[in-house]
Amino acid sequence: MPDSPLVILFSIDGMRPDALTQANTPVIDSLIASGASTMNARTVMPSVTLPCHTSMHRGVDVARHGITTNLFMPLARPVPSVFDVAAMHGRNAAFFCNWPELRDLCSPGSLRYAYFAQQSSSGADDWLIARSAASHLKADSLDLLFVYFGWTDSCGHAHGWMSPEQIAAIENADSCIGTVLAAAAEGGRGVVSLVQSDHGGHERTHGTESPEDMTIPWILSGPGVRKGHAITGQVRIFDTCPTLARAAGLPAAPEWEGRAIDEAFEG
Repeated sequence: MPDSPLVILFSIDGMRPDALTQANTPVIDSLIASGASTMNARTVMPSVTLPCHTSMHRGVDVARHGITTNLFMPLARPVPSVFDVAAMHGRNAAFFCNWPELRDLCSPGSLRYAYFAQQSSSGADDWLIARSAASHLKADSLDLLFVYFGWTDSCGHAHGWMSPEQIAAIENADSCIGTVLAAAAEGGRGVVSLVQSDHGGHERTHGTESPEDMTIPWILSGPGVRKGHAITGQVRIFDTCPTLARAAGLPAAPEWEGRAIDEAFEG
């Protein structure tokens, strides 16, 4: 839709806020400076990738969607994702992920493109996702994207959270985001981006209620978003879904438990 911005959701799996602040991330730093952000957003329990992403996309807590492991089970009481709502209103949406288990975050018919690679095993795998997203942005008219980078989480499990290897993976993801945003800017539309994580981690694992696992960064930037604003209100991972809908000019689904983070927007 030419009158609405292009909206991109970036998920950097397993990125703790304190790891982000240690990393050299000029792209994300610029989004923080030009947007509204918090380093104290909260994910859901269990703090595991698929339950967290289901809440992120479907706007409800775990008790509502029922996904408690990385194995998808059909929802007993379906909840539309923001990508499903986008498709209902004629928007073109796409997924670019290097973890195939994320394929069930919306109905397959809601996506114009769906690119899924195997679990990330190197920084090059995140670049594969970034270049695929950039290529499709240049070739087609897209309205809503989900771009997922998994190398940070893989490094956490292999080397430990806050390890030099994981910090380097965050820096790699930052460069990948820059490539996607550069391609998005070529289309001439306003671009709203939301950069966040699904969960944190400690030692070489995650999934607990510890602050290291539950605290995530949340960074919104683009037209209509307050500039250089530190969000003071509570942000939960299931607030992402209605916030993306607001940014895209879409209505909120009645099933969503989250709320748009109005504090992040101008006016």
